[in-house]
Amino acid sequence: MTVELLTKVTFRYNEVEDRILMSALLQSGEPVAFWLTQRLCGRIIPALTAHLERSVPRSSLIVDKGLLLSCQQREAEWQHKHSEPVRTTVMSPLVLPEKVSLLCSAQSATMLFPLTDGAEAQLPMSFQELRQLLAILYRQFQYAGWPQEIWPKWLIKTESGRN
Repeated sequence: MTVELLTKVTFRYNEVEDRILMSALLQSGEPVAFWLTQRLCGRIIPALTAHLERSVPRSSLIVDKGLLLSCQQREAEWQHKHSEPVRTTVMSPLVLPEKVSLLCSAQSATMLFPLTDGAEAQLPMSFQELRQLLAILYRQFQYAGWPQEIWPKWLIKTESGRN
């Protein structure tokens, strides 16, 4: 099976489709579009947040685990650099994935998306990049008005924490 590397992704909620459009660039420079449904996101997000929660060793906790995760989340969000969005065209492959595989390691996470030709697109992320991706998805959920119950408290911004 062929595995293509995704080098950049952009997320945008589409109200008509009631889905999140993930526009991505393959390493070859070809754009591809993935429609992420609320149902699929409802499976992906808990798996990704659980991986981050498992990454915090219990023996090193001096502070509350949720507080530590929240601080790491805010730091990743502050370090996020905005760039030009990925643009797809009518000729770009369009995929409605039924499932997304997740490979977890001690330092990273990789999401595997199916492509139209039977290949897979791989999105590797450091923990910082994973936190940034989750922050973006959280904003898309808010914009869409989708249920917020799947989001852990440490990821959700509170009014008292805003500057």
